[in-house]
Amino acid sequence: MKESSNILTEGPVGKALLIVALPIIISNLLQSVLEVVDMYFIGKLGDVSIAGGTMSIMVLMVLTTVIFGIVTATAAFVSRAYGSEKFERIQVILLHSLYLALGFSAILAVIGLFFSENLLLLMGAYPDVAAEGARFLTPMLMGLFVMVILITLTTVFQSTGDSRTPMYVMLGVNVVNIILNPTLIMGLGGLPACGIAGSAYASLLSRAIGVMLLIGVMYLLPSKKNSPIKFPKKWTFEPKLIKDIVVIAIPSAIQSGIRSVAFLSMTTIIAVYGTAAVAAYGICLRLDMMGLIIVMGLCTGVAVMVGQNLGAGKVERAVKTVRYAATANAVFMIGVAALYLVFATEFLKFFGATGESLADGTMFMQIVPLSYFLVAIAMTMGFAMNGAGMTRPGMYSAIAGQLIVQVGLAAFFAFSGYSIQYIWYAVVCGTVVMFCFDLFFYMRGGWKTKKLRIDSDETPAEN
Repeated sequence: MKESSNILTEGPVGKALLIVALPIIISNLLQSVLEVVDMYFIGKLGDVSIAGGTMSIMVLMVLTTVIFGIVTATAAFVSRAYGSEKFERIQVILLHSLYLALGFSAILAVIGLFFSENLLLLMGAYPDVAAEGARFLTPMLMGLFVMVILITLTTVFQSTGDSRTPMYVMLGVNVVNIILNPTLIMGLGGLPACGIAGSAYASLLSRAIGVMLLIGVMYLLPSKKNSPIKFPKKWTFEPKLIKDIVVIAIPSAIQSGIRSVAFLSMTTIIAVYGTAAVAAYGICLRLDMMGLIIVMGLCTGVAVMVGQNLGAGKVERAVKTVRYAATANAVFMIGVAALYLVFATEFLKFFGATGESLADGTMFMQIVPLSYFLVAIAMTMGFAMNGAGMTRPGMYSAIAGQLIVQVGLAAFFAFSGYSIQYIWYAVVCGTVVMFCFDLFFYMRGGWKTKKLRIDSDETPAEN
């Protein structure tokens, strides 16, 4: 396949960024609606279910770090291949990414079957919270392969600049999930009430539909007949490509793992303050993620454009893309912070916070959002470097900011008898350190000259 032009590497940068990022933002907004529905109905089950769901999500974040590292590497290789017009290699990269991701998801399925409740107890969950959380965690880990396939396929589509197709598919996925969520959690329509487990079943069933839709698009949609996004007709195994993907994936996986361990550690530390504090933390994290919806979409667009433009040899265009997105993201997050500061109590009450959990959550929302604009800029620079295939800086940033500063300070404050507001100050301190690290590595400029081996006869990838 030969493209005469590529809007991501030619023409106005702002327009190109909007074209690739807007469908991703819409997909993220749709996902946020799902998160609201999910949290709303789980919130109706009480603080034990909220805390169990929160701690289960933390475990999932830790255990799936390798998979997200592979996805990051896949995006870097596919966008670079597309930008350099080596379209035939995209199928091979997709195949080898699935080899790695599905292999690891099989290990997680075994862990989920036998050790879900033990993992939650190890985190410091009370027995009732661990038992409730395991009802969600077990099916999620056992069915994770479905989500892995969907994430990988979505990443490949987006990395070639086609973010609209995954958006349409995710619209269908979210509609199904939103219908199934209350149906399975609360037992509507004569079905048995599954409680928190119903949320997991709804997620997996809707994602399975998403996989089928994307595969259908790949092979049945006439407009995709000449698309490079297919499974290769001949399934091969290239050890060098596996190695190159792993080289990029490992620092990204470690970065994701450190951040997940940091969240997990924070949850364990906050558990010292009681179940209500854990519930408040879980709700506030959801609100954090809702606030970052547009930022995440623009950052994903930045990663795609950086990869494609480096592949096309247009370094300055990549730099300009980062500058545009960083400014837009910072301004947007200042607005989100203002919204949360004014309406914190109303948001928390909507998600089921009451009494002590409401008080702890309100304190969080009065402190942490003040650092949101730094989060936005740091994320933009981090995604840009990841899009170039340079994943080590993000790893260093996570080690210093989240693991050492945030968790270290939080542990000191908690076990020294300080009130929970000091835990929220620790979150802000960690954010400032991460921003400084990302800025340092971004300004050094090594990402601009990052080399990736797309063909088997090229120079090996370095990181």
